[in-house]
Amino acid sequence: MTEPDFAPVMVRQARPGDVRGIEEADLVARVDRDRRRFIRHSVAEGAAYVAVFGGVAAGAVATGGAASGGAGAAGSESTTTEGAVVGYLVLEHGFFGRGFISMLAVHPDHRRAGVATALVHHAERACRSDRLFTSTNQSNLVMQALLDRLGYVRSGIVDHLDPGDPELIYSRLLPGRRASGDGPGGAVRGGG
Repeated sequence: MTEPDFAPVMVRQARPGDVRGIEEADLVARVDRDRRRFIRHSVAEGAAYVAVFGGVAAGAVATGGAASGGAGAAGSESTTTEGAVVGYLVLEHGFFGRGFISMLAVHPDHRRAGVATALVHHAERACRSDRLFTSTNQSNLVMQALLDRLGYVRSGIVDHLDPGDPELIYSRLLPGRRASGDGPGGAVRGGG
């Protein structure tokens, strides 16, 4: 059985002009003012990345989607026309000195087309620590399957965030990276 051939997915850092497209791709943001504030803040802080189908612009990484396994190549210096934002990811580094994907959303019309994989792979390259963390609700079986497929392992569980739906913490060691948490801004280790 062969996989369908998907259009290339381009991932790049989000710009202020992307905010409306991000809000359209994220169904929660369409109705939740706090989510929209979070998006605007993440874009302003340089923590948000967007996925678009189409041409490659300077500073972007294009992938062949699911059909090519998400392997990326550096973007060209020429700018071409980009499609609409089809997904986004927020990568923060305040989780005990480690990278943390605090948000990942793909527009429903573009799911199962390699968008989430491309976004996560981009976050892995952009991560400044040796381990990348993320989380998802126990009820989100699609995200759990994605993380399992990408080599993430369960690292813990947090109760009482969403009543009756625990948050599962996942992480993945990023080979060749400097260990985090032992220097300034890293995790404080207690005795005992």
